[in-house]
Amino acid sequence: GRLKLMLKSVYRGFKYLRDSDLVDEDLRREYFSAGDLSDMQMERSVIALCQMLEQYHGVKPIVLIDEYDNPINNAFNRDFYAGVMGSLRRFYSLTLKGNLHMSFAVVTGVMQIAKESIFSGLNNLAVDNIFSNNFDERYGFTEPEVKDLCTYYGHPEKFEEAKEWYDGYRFGDADVYNPWSLLTYIYNDFEPGTYWADTSGNDILDVLLENADKDTNSVLVALGNGQAVVKGINPTVAMEDVGKKPTATYSIMAVTGYLNAVTEVDDICSLSIPNRELYKVFYDKVIDSVWRFDKDLFKPFFDSMENADVPKMEESLFMLFSKNFFDILLKDEADYRLVLATIALGRGGRYDVGIEREAGNGRADIIMRRNDPRYPNIVVELKKSRSKTDIFNTMEKEARKALTQIKTKEYYLGMKGKTYLYGVCFQNKKAKVLFEEMDL
Repeated sequence: GRLKLMLKSVYRGFKYLRDSDLVDEDLRREYFSAGDLSDMQMERSVIALCQMLEQYHGVKPIVLIDEYDNPINNAFNRDFYAGVMGSLRRFYSLTLKGNLHMSFAVVTGVMQIAKESIFSGLNNLAVDNIFSNNFDERYGFTEPEVKDLCTYYGHPEKFEEAKEWYDGYRFGDADVYNPWSLLTYIYNDFEPGTYWADTSGNDILDVLLENADKDTNSVLVALGNGQAVVKGINPTVAMEDVGKKPTATYSIMAVTGYLNAVTEVDDICSLSIPNRELYKVFYDKVIDSVWRFDKDLFKPFFDSMENADVPKMEESLFMLFSKNFFDILLKDEADYRLVLATIALGRGGRYDVGIEREAGNGRADIIMRRNDPRYPNIVVELKKSRSKTDIFNTMEKEARKALTQIKTKEYYLGMKGKTYLYGVCFQNKKAKVLFEEMDL
């Protein structure tokens, strides 16, 4: 229904065709009538308009279709999806394949939907996507353009902030900035924010994350910790694969702007979170979706850790691991680390959170470098007790070993100011925590 209304509004822009003797009378009567379009008229409406324009002007027009994938994305995972796909498939195929009255067509959208899904029967499509070089600098602002914009609007000193928040995308061979976010940032007196994320729907991303397996969750945590991961990417998405194949997860996150993808070889890409805007989105959207936590569960844990309240920290950890929110079995240190590091990402604005990151003379389990001097730096080393007897003393001994490891390997090197060290030992859902404070 909405498509028919939209097409009627398109026709209203060409009222001069309705009264011209140069245009076929039957076509004028059929498409400029007051009544609703039938399904067949709707599917052939663009061809008919092209034919009338060619008759009037003597030139075959150019057809432009913007956001061709928008109705597909909006209908995805809903009961009317099949009907929408069927109507669009007929509409696009008739418009682009059987149209002898147009010069050529340009179709733009966010996702490259597989030809079999939507453009069936079309064999002469020339496709450019995020990996193509033909229009790489046309998708966003280049660095010299951003510098010029900041200077033109009176704040050349804001360039570094603009770069931190909105740079980081690679299209073809060009490094580009998000144009919508950058212009909105300038319009809002150079106040940074998640402007792009606030405009986009996330239905497909929700489905992808709800169906993510343990490996995908681990990759998302690594990405959230600033690491690049190497994965296969297929920019052409078959909608039936969404939520079923891990490649579809990474591919859609790349083509929709959640991840930056730099080609390593063939379809293998290095994936990373592009900028601070998307880190914020990642914390708010992806991490919450992956674990589906109630933030009231883990906030007490981090509050107690920032306040060096060890009894409260042990209690919070027990409450946390007593909840049935985990899809993984807590078998070893790596599983506990994965859970706590994922939750820690929610403190992303306050801390730079690292998981197994190089620090001092080794790799720290969890390292949280403060971004705000009001809070302490935090280093956590985890151990898993496997003892069946004398559990209390064993947990104490393992926690002491973890704390000693932090100091021996100097995981805190490079930190400044108040720094809290925590050695933690887990035995199933119980935790023993040892604490030491340093002033660096």
